[in-house]
Amino acid sequence: MNWEWSKKRDWSKEDLLYARKRNVSNKGSHEHEHIIGAIYSVRMKRHVQYESLWGECLFYYLLELDRNTVRYYEQSVTVPYEKLTKDFVLMKKEHISDVLVFREGRRPHLFQIKGGDKLVEQSPSIFKACMKYAAERGWDYTIVHPKISIPLVIRNNIEFLINYLQPRFYYNDWLPELTYRLEHFKNIDIYRLAKSFEPKIDHRHILPIIYHLIATGMLKTDLTKKVDHTSFVTFGSVDEEISQLIEMEGKNIEIMQARD
Repeated sequence: MNWEWSKKRDWSKEDLLYARKRNVSNKGSHEHEHIIGAIYSVRMKRHVQYESLWGECLFYYLLELDRNTVRYYEQSVTVPYEKLTKDFVLMKKEHISDVLVFREGRRPHLFQIKGGDKLVEQSPSIFKACMKYAAERGWDYTIVHPKISIPLVIRNNIEFLINYLQPRFYYNDWLPELTYRLEHFKNIDIYRLAKSFEPKIDHRHILPIIYHLIATGMLKTDLTKKVDHTSFVTFGSVDEEISQLIEMEGKNIEIMQARD
């Protein structure tokens, strides 16, 4: 199966089936009320809720920048599981997984996102239930720790670039000339490229276009260094780097399976 999600035109069935099963809340986090919130998703054309700033929010930013991500649904799947109480009573319970992701050329992928500073393993009963639930549907299942696995400089770059995903009204007017200048300069720092447009236009209006092209995978820069006006850009894409950040998390599942 090719899983060519970009060719799928009607998502109404999935929108209904994987609608959010609960709203995020501050329950149990009275001292950290600022960590919950919502972002506007360019992919989903709506707001997406998160319960953890350095967990879910950061991972959603990654999905937004990933051009392979076609669609994703937060708090969308209810997984039944059983838990043995301290009185040895087997209780039926439910777990709501964090996000179901559809990426081009890949099986649907169910993610559980951990946002703390330490590697946190999932309860064995929930983990087994989620693995079974995903396998029965032909999905993958992974527990991810983006705050731990993604280096700080790349996290900062992700937070920076996410602000430039949406184009401004005047961008298209300058794209042909920007392309021409890049063909001439080959590899140039962002500030000099933007300044080369003066006196036609203030360079500060060109800077957002360049950042937009990086964020949307049209220009390449080094994400392992701070992205700013001193960064060098060239034709290419940061797609591979962004995809690797998502896919390398799959190693976590192999570790947990080995322990099981």
